[in-house]
Amino acid sequence: MQTSIDKPKLDDDMKSENFAASFVIQGFVCLVVLDLLLRFLGTAGYLGFNPLRVSHRSWVYWNEREFLLDAKASKQKPLNTALFGSSLMMSALHGGDAVYLNKPQNVTLHHKSQLFKDLVEKRSGKSDNNFAFALGGEMVSDAYILFKGMLEQGQGCRPEKLIYGIAPRDFMDHALPSVTSTEIYRYMRRVTDLAEIEKQARTSPTEKLELWLSKLSYIYQHREEFLYLQSRYAKFICRKLLGAGDLDLVHAPMHIRKQAFLELPEDSAPNEVIVTPPVGPEPYVDNSSEYRNRYRKYREYQFAEQLGYLEKLLKLAKANNTEVILVNMPLTQANMNLMPSGFYQNYYNRVENLARLNGARLLDLNDQKLFPIEYFGDGVHMNTRGGKRFFEVLVDKLFQTETAPPTEIKPAS
Repeated sequence: MQTSIDKPKLDDDMKSENFAASFVIQGFVCLVVLDLLLRFLGTAGYLGFNPLRVSHRSWVYWNEREFLLDAKASKQKPLNTALFGSSLMMSALHGGDAVYLNKPQNVTLHHKSQLFKDLVEKRSGKSDNNFAFALGGEMVSDAYILFKGMLEQGQGCRPEKLIYGIAPRDFMDHALPSVTSTEIYRYMRRVTDLAEIEKQARTSPTEKLELWLSKLSYIYQHREEFLYLQSRYAKFICRKLLGAGDLDLVHAPMHIRKQAFLELPEDSAPNEVIVTPPVGPEPYVDNSSEYRNRYRKYREYQFAEQLGYLEKLLKLAKANNTEVILVNMPLTQANMNLMPSGFYQNYYNRVENLARLNGARLLDLNDQKLFPIEYFGDGVHMNTRGGKRFFEVLVDKLFQTETAPPTEIKPAS
């Protein structure tokens, strides 16, 4: 039986619940109003969002930064050659120049191959301006997005030739959940319009929900820009209150830097990784366990999806009068032995067929006579001397001098 004494307590509870509910509703309404206000200001151009203003700076950020700033300042000379590829091309790019120039190469800021430029100019007698989008983990879908982004910057940014180093891992990687999971995709969607592939690229319910939320909420869509503002003001406060110096550079000891890079690879300082000229024999690291996981299971749907992006890239290049040279990158026999049975030949045959149908050239440099084990730092990546050798062989193949020994040149003293 309820007495009059109990009623005030019940009324108090109801009032408390109503009070809390009203604050939740008010907070939600305020969030919606703020979101609409920011959408209006952003659409009108008052917020000044810029893809170069980010809270974390990955390798693709540094590549795009140089490319976009040069294009904006009209410093970009007519682009003769674009060099694309994953870490296989990346290691050759930095290692090759480190040996050739006998100078350390800053991986974060080094985006042009002096060795390739000089080799081509010596053979052709013409100047060659190149730019490299060779990035760790670059899938074929990433290469398509990067190439599309280049073309959108104007006629001066359209390369005459696209040299794209490929390997089986670029088409099928068990460690890759989807096209949208790469750092290149996440960054480039802020630079270029990816509406044509956005829906098909998102395969999981979580990714589809993320896309829906980005379209629904302006704040969620531009969360990276708001994180940048937070990071910017946090650094400002640290400098003013704590007297901190340059917070953009890495000052930690090497063993801490290595661990930090493993934990947060998408954030690279300007002095993060330096490739130095070799002194004595170069070490070989067995990375079989990593690639055993990457090749662990044959996934036809992923392989076919990435082949589809290669076809898109080839058709886009053809429509823009860019010659494409696909380069089958050197691998060790130990790495090839880790692949599912029949996968390598299937990969090569289907790539060869796509190249033929779309007027592209395919150069097969996966030849252990050309690249014996001493040119490798692990099962897939060439060491610095291997990087120099790679570009020498590549240029010879480009000029169809297969019977002649690779050209070796030294920079002018």
